[in-house]
Amino acid sequence: RLSHERIATSMVAFINDHPYLEIQVLSSLSGVTSPTSLEKLFDKDLALVIPIARTLCQQARLPGIVSSSSNNAVYTPNIFTHFQRNVIDSFFRTNGYITETKCVGAGLSRNRMECFVRESFPNAVLLSHSIIDSEVICQPLEVVIQTAILNDGYADLRSLIPLDVASNNDDVEQVINVCLVDSLKLQQDTATFHAFVKGTTLINTDIALFFSHEMSKKSVKMLYAEIERYSKQRAKEIVENKNGTGAVAGGKKGKPTVPTLESTAADVISLRDVANCIGNNYPNLFQSQQEYEEGSSCEASMSWNSDEVGRCDGPLIEFCRTMYSDVERKCTRAVRAEVASLNSTRHGVSLSDRAVGAAKQMDVQEEFETSFKDLCHLLQILAKTIENFSTRGLFTSAEISSMKRELLSGMGCCLARLLTEYCLYRNNVEGAGALTFSHQDHNSTPVYLSALDFPSLSLQYNPAEGGKQKNPLQHLRESMPGSSGLNLVRMWNICSGGNDDNDGTKDADELLDQFISHLEDSCLTLVGIPFSVLDKKAEKKLLASRRQGLIDRLEKSSQQDEILRTCVILIYQQTKSLMISGKTMTALVMNLFEQEKKIPTRVTEVLMDLKRDNDVSPELLHLVKQFGTAKNSKALAAISETSASLLQK
Repeated sequence: RLSHERIATSMVAFINDHPYLEIQVLSSLSGVTSPTSLEKLFDKDLALVIPIARTLCQQARLPGIVSSSSNNAVYTPNIFTHFQRNVIDSFFRTNGYITETKCVGAGLSRNRMECFVRESFPNAVLLSHSIIDSEVICQPLEVVIQTAILNDGYADLRSLIPLDVASNNDDVEQVINVCLVDSLKLQQDTATFHAFVKGTTLINTDIALFFSHEMSKKSVKMLYAEIERYSKQRAKEIVENKNGTGAVAGGKKGKPTVPTLESTAADVISLRDVANCIGNNYPNLFQSQQEYEEGSSCEASMSWNSDEVGRCDGPLIEFCRTMYSDVERKCTRAVRAEVASLNSTRHGVSLSDRAVGAAKQMDVQEEFETSFKDLCHLLQILAKTIENFSTRGLFTSAEISSMKRELLSGMGCCLARLLTEYCLYRNNVEGAGALTFSHQDHNSTPVYLSALDFPSLSLQYNPAEGGKQKNPLQHLRESMPGSSGLNLVRMWNICSGGNDDNDGTKDADELLDQFISHLEDSCLTLVGIPFSVLDKKAEKKLLASRRQGLIDRLEKSSQQDEILRTCVILIYQQTKSLMISGKTMTALVMNLFEQEKKIPTRVTEVLMDLKRDNDVSPELLHLVKQFGTAKNSKALAAISETSASLLQK
């Protein structure tokens, strides 16, 4: 403090020693209305003028500030600063944003831009090259996203972002992936946020689009149908040429070139054909693609894998590339499967005579071989957990029955679907495509080991155009040979709460036992593989695999409800060595946490807060994830102790 006073005293003395300079500086700068270089006004006496001008500003005798560098010093009057602020404030208030370029034009640096805007608009969000009012910019984006979700369609997000902001790709990504996501999280109804996260966002140099999850599912289903059609046609050409029934140009001495099985490695369905197929179902997207190609200076690439970084070939083409990233592998595999199927078929059977594509059969077979054993073991482990609850008297008989019914309608139906689909395609049943399963996600194979619950599925019959509606179970019974149809129908009836004679609902205890017993009796006959009976070694291995799968899911998750449920499942398995699954079971088990000695009180309190409060801090979510990933009870207790300060806050 004394040093500042001495400096001020010495500066006053310096000014008193140079009265002519003080008068000259005051007279020269008092009428200035814009930033002025002191070097241009006071070339020879600059070293003396700068400290005098700065002191006069500090004494409020000059209304402005002096900023200096090694080469120059600039005096900026307050009137100019007020003018800048008014320009920036007015533009931001009117438009909901301001860019770095706009501020440079007004004579403002990036730091001054941020300072001005934040002083007047504290909630403004700083992007890479601009500052925005998140509420103003995100509101129209939320509307079109909700519309896309309701209509199972898509939304053009870039067209709704101001052009000055949208001209920079980094800012577009921040608006959509940060500002919009945060805005959706704050809404009381979290359905839009969850649907947005589940959908697909495509941001490129020229486009920013959102595609609903339902649209993506339908499009993937269209692609699979196109791949099946293409693979059958291409396989027929290969087999016919191989057998010498078709000539291919380029053979030596007039002989046809004979493609071998290896020659199918490069067989890929045309990207343009797939785009046209999708475009026929989404004409607005198809029109946008046409307009993009007409306005583009270069021809769109029709390669499935564009090697050029940042290249954009139009919204429809980029959507196809995003959704079908592994199309080359699927096509090659499908053609090979069809060739192998044709080679093993008797002469005279045409390609169109087969009800189901070989590639689809292979997909079903792979899923069955991967999932069947795990599902058998999961069913028995969860049934064992419920039996443990019943023996210990932890829940009422009604609650026990509710858990068993949920297990049957969820995991039971998943097993029934797996077995039904495998039987249909294994036996190449005519009309198999008419049977579908509700809530089936065509985007990916279910990951059963990390599932929090199992969706209730139902068998549905979808007749061909002009065909009559039919009971799906009746169609299943009539389509399958021998006793297979009867066994599958009985399986579905048990899952739905009745029996094969339709004499009404049964007790949940009896139904679950009956379902497992039926699987043990019929699996070998149905699929050639016996029901996999659980043993201690298999149980230990599955518990470890499920724990790791749930930890991976927890670490990636940003959804509050998913984090809570995953954490509860992990903590209970770690402290009690019991596997749980399903919304009913998880909710009931969470109520037991207060009574469990191995689960610290603080852990229970945090989880209850997370359950009650829809708007929690990122720090709290991180803490809950730490609880879920704790290696053992001792580690869980240590984490809960260190979290005391956060809980108090």
